[in-house]
Amino acid sequence: MEKFIETTGDTRDAAIEAALKQLGMDRDDVSVEVLDNGKKGFLGIGATPARVRVTYEVPDEPVKKAEPVHTPVEKPAKPHRAEKPVKEEKPAVKPQKLSITDEDDTPRLVKAAPADFVPEKLEVERPPRRERPRRERGGRRDRRPREERPVTPSVPKERELIPVSEECMKKAEQLATDFVTGLLEKMGVEGEVKTLPQVECDQLRLEISGPDMGPIIGRRGDTLDAIQYLGSLVLNNALDEHVRLSVNTENYREKRAESLERLARKMAMKVVKSHRSMTLEPMNPYERRIIHAALQDFNGVTTYSTGTEPGRRVVIAPDNSFRSRS
Repeated sequence: MEKFIETTGDTRDAAIEAALKQLGMDRDDVSVEVLDNGKKGFLGIGATPARVRVTYEVPDEPVKKAEPVHTPVEKPAKPHRAEKPVKEEKPAVKPQKLSITDEDDTPRLVKAAPADFVPEKLEVERPPRRERPRRERGGRRDRRPREERPVTPSVPKERELIPVSEECMKKAEQLATDFVTGLLEKMGVEGEVKTLPQVECDQLRLEISGPDMGPIIGRRGDTLDAIQYLGSLVLNNALDEHVRLSVNTENYREKRAESLERLARKMAMKVVKSHRSMTLEPMNPYERRIIHAALQDFNGVTTYSTGTEPGRRVVIAPDNSFRSRS
């Protein structure tokens, strides 16, 4: 079920930040619609705040079963004695004057009608219908210029690093290595799992090496992402501290990031030339952040995410504010 809130701020980015802070969500978890870009005014006079509408999803509420309503049973009434029928006297209807109004709001009075007169149908003369000039064949109607909706750029949010204790990291290393090794045996793939040097204080890096790593990578890294996701679930359920797991093989993560950056720049050049938005294929949050970061300083375009997981996509749109400045 989708819900939305509207917030204001000095700028549209400030309004978006206020909404995200109020909801406690990341930028990729919501969809943003700019309702008003706001005005700075002259020396603070006539300034109006920017206003945005942020749409987010919440789980559907369970439907409560309707409780049965007990209706009291009425007891049969006691029979009354028959009374003599009383004749109903019809009220005398006074003759009234009928007022008929034409389409030009001009009232016309009619003589008073008798009491038992019932009008069947009142006919009023209507003005002649206006005839529109016929459009010649081959002609085209004038179309109004399409209004371009303002787009709010999506900026990758810096992640807060929470240090993990050395004892917890050693336990996470043993659990993750055993889990991935057992998973390779179940898949029938020959490979060796190694631990890479720690780069960030809350991240555990594993490297899988073997003669054939194609089945481990899968189509566009789907299998490798699934192994990393399952390993993260095992660690988060067994440990008291949050440890981020990164599983890589044959430097696939680095090669994938380079290909995504090339794709982002290529699509951005097409958007600048055609002045039309382009939507990329569905990606996971890690790959979407790579696209946003690659085009963050690209002049003439802006990026934002749309849709819901797992079909959430990145949209590359022309930056109207940059065109107006240039």
